[in-house]
Amino acid sequence: MPLNKYQKLSYRWFGDFAERKAPDKLKIGLESAHINIRAGAYLSIALLNMLLVVVISSCVMVIVVFLIFPQLNIFLHVVLKIVILMTPVLIGILTYFIYISLPGSKAKVRKKKIDAHLPYALNFIAAMSSAGVTPTEIFRSLSKQDIYGEIKDEASWVYRDVTILGQDILSAIKANINRTPSQKFKEFLQGTVVTVTSGGSLKSYFMVKADQYMRENRQEQKQLIESLGIMAEAYVTAAVAGVLLMMIVISLMMIISNRGDQLWFLYLFVIIIPVINGMFAWIVSSMTQGV
Repeated sequence: MPLNKYQKLSYRWFGDFAERKAPDKLKIGLESAHINIRAGAYLSIALLNMLLVVVISSCVMVIVVFLIFPQLNIFLHVVLKIVILMTPVLIGILTYFIYISLPGSKAKVRKKKIDAHLPYALNFIAAMSSAGVTPTEIFRSLSKQDIYGEIKDEASWVYRDVTILGQDILSAIKANINRTPSQKFKEFLQGTVVTVTSGGSLKSYFMVKADQYMRENRQEQKQLIESLGIMAEAYVTAAVAGVLLMMIVISLMMIISNRGDQLWFLYLFVIIIPVINGMFAWIVSSMTQGV
């Protein structure tokens, strides 16, 4: 993937250092996340981002501490000033680690999506294999099926290695084994290589794996539905009935104690209710991500 001007600048400044120091974990993460950029270039961008954040936040802190605060008659202790001025360094380091962790996070999201579509993609593979289609053509056809989500991208990389890089289908599959984030898809590809090299029947192997993953998928879906049922009961108890009960009890206690001046306490529920609902929404979203 061609670099933009900002990325080229970062690579010009930090490229030599980044190419030497880029960890293997970052390289694997970029490949698993299908981020088409060299690890050295990605690390260079992370370093330049960190530098810019430190410089910009340092300028802001200096202006606030030495210009704005004195105008407001706010005078800080020397130690507190040093702590505040050190904050940009911490912000820069945090920015660096967040950017470096993005490929791993994206790879985990891809893993969930691959696992969710794998049983259905294997049915497609088994059907094509039963018709006598070669593995290369199977991956070519699979790479055109948008319905299978991230499985399509995995198949595209295998077919790309065969057609563009000139690898044989087994070498392309082995290369994808090393970069796919899904353990299930990795096991499937490993089994494919073993079946071909041992002279086994790919048709039988594909059909067996399709049946196995469909059974596992049904079990996982059943567990997910049960978990969502528990979450629904917890939501009704905590976010609906619980909140209403608290509001009624607090209101009655204020009326009984004749402390109407503390009515402001009920305004806290304006914050509490959205927070509880947002928390449940985030939990349910994370549970169903990739489904």
